[in-house]
Amino acid sequence: MSYDTVIKIENLSKVYNIYKAPIDRLKQFIIPKMRQAINAPRKAYFDEFWALKDISFELKKGESLGIVGRNGSGKSTLLQIITGTLQPSCGNVITNGKVSALLELGSGFNPEFSGRENIYLNCALQGYSTHEIEERLDMIAAFADIGKFLGQPIKTYSSGMFARLAFSCAIHCEPDILIVDEILAVGDTPFQQKCISKLYSMLDDGISILLVSHDAYQVRSVCSKALLLHNGKQVMFDASSRVMDEYIASFGSSNAVSDTLPNTIIDVEDANEVTNYSNFSISIKNPVLLDIHSHTVSSVSSGDSLQLIFTYEISGAISTDLTFVVNLYREDGVYIFGTTTQMRGLPPFSAENGGKVSIDFPSITLVSGKYKWRVAVNDARGLNILAEATPVCAFSVTDDFQAVGIIDIPHTWSRVSLAI
Repeated sequence: MSYDTVIKIENLSKVYNIYKAPIDRLKQFIIPKMRQAINAPRKAYFDEFWALKDISFELKKGESLGIVGRNGSGKSTLLQIITGTLQPSCGNVITNGKVSALLELGSGFNPEFSGRENIYLNCALQGYSTHEIEERLDMIAAFADIGKFLGQPIKTYSSGMFARLAFSCAIHCEPDILIVDEILAVGDTPFQQKCISKLYSMLDDGISILLVSHDAYQVRSVCSKALLLHNGKQVMFDASSRVMDEYIASFGSSNAVSDTLPNTIIDVEDANEVTNYSNFSISIKNPVLLDIHSHTVSSVSSGDSLQLIFTYEISGAISTDLTFVVNLYREDGVYIFGTTTQMRGLPPFSAENGGKVSIDFPSITLVSGKYKWRVAVNDARGLNILAEATPVCAFSVTDDFQAVGIIDIPHTWSRVSLAI
């Protein structure tokens, strides 16, 4: 393990014994010993469930790792083993540095204590003295920003308030490794933005981050690497963009869309969707789909050239530059395509007072079917949604070549007779 490696996992596995009835536990405790005494063959009264099997990866100082996979794939089990709250069945786990973990709401907190008392409790568990905690108290309270509720028992908190306090405690304990297990999903949008900005600054300071999330944009933006798990097995460990492509591709039904994509389709008839914040709002106006002759279209042929255009307006003071998003869905919700200006390597755009965005598609090779678009305006990092409109510009495709599936892949046929 090199000096700059903060986490090293080698052939890590975790197995649980699953008993069909309580009496089987007693049988397993007694009978195998009796059978061994008389040299009888062993018999197990349980089934094995491998929550993790043969996981291996390394994370270096200042790197960020996203851990993704469907529910039940072993993500939380892996984090618990890394933090030491769960022991592996086999394999090695080496951590180098102080670990601060947000595994679930409520861990490390007493519901009867006030928020302030829980700050003392949580920081004391991290090894800080009373004097050191008092030095950090104002910073923790300011970041959590829960006001008078800091003096109230946390059993009266909403999940969002709890997440604010827990995240603030974790980041102010000066960790070398920060582990976050989907806790940001319960916070409101402004707080999520503040948390993500803090994660960026922590990475700049050389702190390593493990992030479990179903949010594809969040993982792509925050994490340099990603680990894909499926049924407890390691499917892929690579750059986050490659892993998220594989993750999204692994979903083959419309039921998986909400588990894969950060921006859920909202069935609204009004395409002028507005997102309001305390000091500004952005409106998406007049999305339109045009053909090569700049005519509005609702029906096209496979292979046609198309242009999707929308305008956006800004009111109030805005402090971030902008990135833009386009997604394409089949009528039944199957995710077809999506990209952002950030993913394409374009720098963030100045916000100013608004503007017009166009996305040109030289050849839409979709097969026959009905489709719909989603467009959005995100912040400079390409992570937080500032405004979105969906579904917009619904259209149908006629495929003259009579292919089936989603896209028409150019090809030719040939036949050679075999000599007899």
